Amino acid sequence: MEKENIRKEIEAIDDMLSDLFEKRIVLAKKEKDLNEQEKFVLTTEKEIKQQDISLIKKQFANQLDDLSDAFVNRTNDNNDLFLNDNADFSTFKDSVFELRTLAKKAIDAGHSNVINATIGSLFDENKKIVALNTVYDCYNAIANSTKAAYAKAITGNEDFTEAIFNWVNQNNNINLHHKTVAAAGGTGALVLAFNNFLNPNDTVLLPQTSWGTYKVIAKNLNLKCDFYKLTAEDNNVDLQDLMLKALRIIRKQGKLFVVINDPCQNPTGISLGSENWKLLIKYFNKITEYGPVVIVNDIAYIDYCYKNGYEYLQCFNEANEKIMFNIAYSCSKTFTAYGMRVGANIILSKNKQAVENAFNAFTRSCRAYWSNVNHGFMEAVVKVLKENKEQFLTEKQQYINLIKERSEIFLSKAKEVDLPLYPYTEGFFATVKVEDDNLLNKFHNNLIANDIFAVKFDKGVRISLCAITKEEANLLPKQLKEVLEASKQ
Repeated sequence: MEKENIRKEIEAIDDMLSDLFEKRIVLAKKEKDLNEQEKFVLTTEKEIKQQDISLIKKQFANQLDDLSDAFVNRTNDNNDLFLNDNADFSTFKDSVFELRTLAKKAIDAGHSNVINATIGSLFDENKKIVALNTVYDCYNAIANSTKAAYAKAITGNEDFTEAIFNWVNQNNNINLHHKTVAAAGGTGALVLAFNNFLNPNDTVLLPQTSWGTYKVIAKNLNLKCDFYKLTAEDNNVDLQDLMLKALRIIRKQGKLFVVINDPCQNPTGISLGSENWKLLIKYFNKITEYGPVVIVNDIAYIDYCYKNGYEYLQCFNEANEKIMFNIAYSCSKTFTAYGMRVGANIILSKNKQAVENAFNAFTRSCRAYWSNVNHGFMEAVVKVLKENKEQFLTEKQQYINLIKERSEIFLSKAKEVDLPLYPYTEGFFATVKVEDDNLLNKFHNNLIANDIFAVKFDKGVRISLCAITKEEANLLPKQLKEVLEASKQ
């Protein structure tokens, strides 16, 4: 690779020298012609003065500098001949997919006791991905012609968007103006919000320990990121840092855009609960004196709460007209349909016109980014929720119970060995808390060396309780603790 890079640089220099040589020939000829003109001018006042020749020589020197700058730009990794200034063309590496591949290679190589705790999908005790029968029976009943067809609307089939809103509002807690837009998964729902509420170089406020794709979306839209901690020094949930960062941003920017992944936060498993949400809404109401507030509530894992996860939404009714909510909903997790790429963005506010405006803006974004979403699976979701709801809930509950069993085993064993964790409440993930960056990197590398594959986040390593077995949940905390202590040496 180094040899190839050197060869590329030599070729680039050769190109530059060739350009310079051609320009020198042209300018030298021009200089000679001008000198000849000086010799044969018959008038007392020369048509071409000596300073003109000096100017030509100076122009040559300037062109040399310009070509040198062009060469630097051409060989600089931060620039590209065709891409725009904001495009990041460094090799993109998704840690989950990379680690999953490493785990598979270790298994294929005959390594025993490999633990793959990377995947954010639900797996059963036989380590097979779960595909809920009540969902796929409905999907398979959809006609192939329907699956092949475009959706009925850019913003999603009307019966689908209505069904999703009613599902999220299952406790009839929401008394706000609302519109629902189908999106390409939960990620698409987030992109709609990031793309339409902020200007380039504005700041989005994110959890410090959070899903890395938030930052990728922000970077792709030329947005800056600031981060808030969810826990205090005593490791209990604490909203003070979120509030302070929110105030600082809205004072400077005149608008606040904040992402709150709750309940079942990825990667910590923290759920804030209604009391914390009441406190947040009260605070956000107060700081709207500095400008509007957009709260993006990513609820990707809400349907795997151990109890009803939707009760806190009633707190949203207390928000004033300068607050807008975007609920990013994912069908991937709820319906075990990760590859179907269906989700929704639910727009909520007391400001009816603002909801209409956001809906219209989102519609254009949908058309520009993905046109429309998976028609067949939208039909299947409607069928599940209208015709097969009770059976679906019963089947899904079996896996909620399974995750809960795994989490109870994992947390109990973690407590026995004093493994530091973020304060887990519920959901797919728990995270080992490691605040020192050097130790975190060493710990993660040593885990891989010991055939334990888990995803490194900012200030922690995530364990996918959704993907490990109960036996692995029993063994893993002790192994994690041993590797962590060895990494401190």
